[in-house]
Amino acid sequence: MMTLKKYLLSLLLTLLVIPVGMAGRVGDDDDKDPSVKPGIRRLYPERERIKAMKKLQEQMSRKAKPKADPWDTSDEVWGTVDVPPAMIKDEGAVEGHRLNVTTKTAEEQAQVDELLNTDYSIKEYGMGLRRMVWHDEPVTATIDELMPYITTDGAECLSKYVNREKGSNEVYFIFELQDSVPGPLRLCVQYCADDPLCYDELTFNIDGFDYVFYPADPQRGQLDKNLYWEMSDDELRPAHKDLVYALAHSHWGVIKLKGESGISHVKMLTDGQRDDFAHMLALYRLLGGTL
Repeated sequence: MMTLKKYLLSLLLTLLVIPVGMAGRVGDDDDKDPSVKPGIRRLYPERERIKAMKKLQEQMSRKAKPKADPWDTSDEVWGTVDVPPAMIKDEGAVEGHRLNVTTKTAEEQAQVDELLNTDYSIKEYGMGLRRMVWHDEPVTATIDELMPYITTDGAECLSKYVNREKGSNEVYFIFELQDSVPGPLRLCVQYCADDPLCYDELTFNIDGFDYVFYPADPQRGQLDKNLYWEMSDDELRPAHKDLVYALAHSHWGVIKLKGESGISHVKMLTDGQRDDFAHMLALYRLLGGTL
């Protein structure tokens, strides 16, 4: 009897314990140490590799630097640093430069060689920047073409636009005619202002270069108590040939009258005055005049 009771009690206890144990059971993954869990992402390595490579290509297309671990497929951004381009071997490379040149025709190669061999250093190419000097070049105008710009004042030839009154400011060429033969070419300067200058030196700045001239004996006077005049009339000699040529061929010019006290009067030569120099020199030479 006691044996049967013990058996029944043992069976009852067994039936009660089994459900409790089953209710408390957990999954295999959770009852193991993390270090021994199976790698879920490693179960299909080829699939994960393809996914990682695809994301890598997407990031590179945005010129971003990928993470070190290509298996990291999380959605966080993979860096922002530009991926440096791969070095491409180029036989057409030159020192300090890399030409994106593929196959070239002979003509194209010749053009490239010409560009590479061109001297691009800065050079000075004249273009009106050189000091003008005298040239015995032929006169292209005729006397008939020049005479409409010329007048004769007694036995003297000068531009018809020159005002020889003492109250005017002028600079011009003039010469005398004796039996149709020209005398020496002369340079005349007239100055008039409310202050005396007493100039004794003329500096012509022609196209950026100075030509200095010293008048021999300037004349001075006073028109009224507030107006002073000065005038010089000098024969031009061989030493002045460069100045004569420059005045007749100038693109622009300035005359500076330097006074005895150091004060100067500066005046821009007008287009008309520069044309007058050219007409007078041409006529002088056509008539046989020489310096």
